[in-house]
Amino acid sequence: MSNFVEIDNQKLHFYTMGKGPALLMLHPSPSSSLSLIPLARQLALHYTVYCVDTPGYGQSDALIESPTHLSNYTAFLYKALKKMGLKKPAIYGSATGAQLAVRYGLEYPEVVSHIFLDNSAHFDDALSDKILEHYFPDLTPKLDGGHLTQIWTIVSQLFQYFPWCFTTEEYALNRPQMPDFVLQMIAMDYLRAGSTYDIAYKLAFQHERGQYVQQLKVPTTIFRWNNSIITKYVDQLLAHDFEDHIQGFMIEGDATERTEKMVAFMNEKATEFGVETIDTSEINVQEEIQLVYKKSTSTPPEVQSNGNHLLVAWQDLVENNPQETAETIQTYLTDWYSENFEVDKK
Repeated sequence: MSNFVEIDNQKLHFYTMGKGPALLMLHPSPSSSLSLIPLARQLALHYTVYCVDTPGYGQSDALIESPTHLSNYTAFLYKALKKMGLKKPAIYGSATGAQLAVRYGLEYPEVVSHIFLDNSAHFDDALSDKILEHYFPDLTPKLDGGHLTQIWTIVSQLFQYFPWCFTTEEYALNRPQMPDFVLQMIAMDYLRAGSTYDIAYKLAFQHERGQYVQQLKVPTTIFRWNNSIITKYVDQLLAHDFEDHIQGFMIEGDATERTEKMVAFMNEKATEFGVETIDTSEINVQEEIQLVYKKSTSTPPEVQSNGNHLLVAWQDLVENNPQETAETIQTYLTDWYSENFEVDKK
């Protein structure tokens, strides 16, 4: 079910499902909680899952003051979880979400039962600085649609190089290109996040250090997937000395097998956590917002490997909605491609 909770006149959006101990799920950037729904459905057999949109992403309002540290996000999340009645949830975080989970565990260890870190790594200062300089181009919407080509270039290179912006053999992943529909989903994440897509993303890269994980006092599991695009850097994290309450969990196999093994491990852990009684009085069902705009066809252009479909759709929307800004056209574009997508609200 789609819900929101309001803190200081700012809306935090999240999906809930399942039954059992509370599990907070935090997503990568620049995506939203929608990216976690398939995994959440599997975990909901043993947990009451809360998939949260990081402030400024998905349907959550941006923080009033632009964040300068992950602590700005975790302070807001702490207030939100308290209002939602979550006293001591487990936390799963992937990529940016993993760094938010680490920061939350460092600052509020007494209210976290366990931390599951997925796609969590260690970058040394030199590589981190290099990434921060090149990884986050300006993607402000432009009426001519020029930013769309840049976004498609990014998503096309995400699985060919890591970091995507360094296209030399040193950073090549040497793997097949992802299917077009996967690239399309990631491109939509960038478009939905808009010109501020990089705020939490950058702060997470700056925080991606082994010493922060070492400082955790909360029981923590670090997932290590074989053949991940960041396996090298996950291994650099696992090379740190950790106390016994911080453990790595190695997962091999194809994508389906890896997910099954991670879910099985997390579901087994659920038996260690107490079931909370959640006060839902401060949680409100999210109202669906219907956008009204004009387009020349009932369906958007079919996805193409070169990304030209985005430009064709953009030009259609600009021509049929000449009074609108580039930011509004971008909202129309993502809505058009998402019209037939429904989230299971069970």
